[in-house]
Amino acid sequence: IPLCILLFISLFKLNATRFFYSLHFIHLHPKEEPKMTLKHLRIFAEVCRMESITEAAKNLNMAQPAVSNAIRELEAFYQVKLFERMNRRLYITNAGEYLRGYADSILTQFEESRDILQDIAASTRIRIGSNVSFGANYLPKIISDFQSIHPEIPLFTMIQNSSHIEDCLLHNELDFAIVDNLSSHAGIRQTLIKEESMVALCSPNFSFLPAFSSTFLHSHHTHDKSDSFRQLSPELSIQDFEKIPLLVREPGSGCRDMLDKRFHQYGIQPKISLESVSTQALLEFCLHGQGVLFLPKAQALDYITSGKLLEIHVTDAEFKRYYYFIYHQKKYLTKSMKYFLDFMLKA
Repeated sequence: IPLCILLFISLFKLNATRFFYSLHFIHLHPKEEPKMTLKHLRIFAEVCRMESITEAAKNLNMAQPAVSNAIRELEAFYQVKLFERMNRRLYITNAGEYLRGYADSILTQFEESRDILQDIAASTRIRIGSNVSFGANYLPKIISDFQSIHPEIPLFTMIQNSSHIEDCLLHNELDFAIVDNLSSHAGIRQTLIKEESMVALCSPNFSFLPAFSSTFLHSHHTHDKSDSFRQLSPELSIQDFEKIPLLVREPGSGCRDMLDKRFHQYGIQPKISLESVSTQALLEFCLHGQGVLFLPKAQALDYITSGKLLEIHVTDAEFKRYYYFIYHQKKYLTKSMKYFLDFMLKA
């Protein structure tokens, strides 16, 4: 047989073998459908929360392409569009809203099942959130007292403004919280645990108030401080806050919400000169005579008695804050959580 014919027969057999093998492979190994995992749902939930793939990737310590790919895989799995991008912003679709509800429920139930099973053999961690004022003035002692009774229970604490803390509670990122800017969400159980007065403060050399001489201030330092600074306390009407520079926390904080509601009640538009997430920054501006600051009485007392700040007596209005201990009514309470709940309700 001529060599060219032998080569043709060999090539034909080789190609035929490859062709039938490929058919066999396709039959035995069909293209796999995209899979959905808890990781996909966590990524999706974080993108929904941040309304940004970039910010979600930062929070999850992931590369942005990996987050985008996970969203594409979810969309391929469900055969729907979960997000729309318009004007450089990300908008969740109706289908995405449906999935978000299921994702939150699935992730919550998974975490609760883990807590339940872990609680059988060991003490589970408790996640506690608090607004800034309560967290600074009262929570450290509460945590210390509880850990002296239950040193075996690990605790995680978050200090943020009330709005952020409540949002974390609703998304099962916290187990318990203490807030004072309480929404009317039906799924939250609440218990009033403390109320306190807020006081208006200013520097002794605050130019918008009647001046007090340094000699007068110094002469009273040797006497009973509470009496002397009560004598120095200037008086204002709530109407005066339309003219006097006010130093306030950011929207969403309990203190800001309380002030906004109080001024609105009196039909007043306060003159806000500084807004900050930092109470310490507000204090520094107040100490340097840049405006009036409202603080909880307990937090303000040292500044008043030392003479660094003056308490302003508001003649026709009271300013009070109410702190609530809250948790989700559908939250499964482990033994560790029940210990903390009993402790807080008895405190």
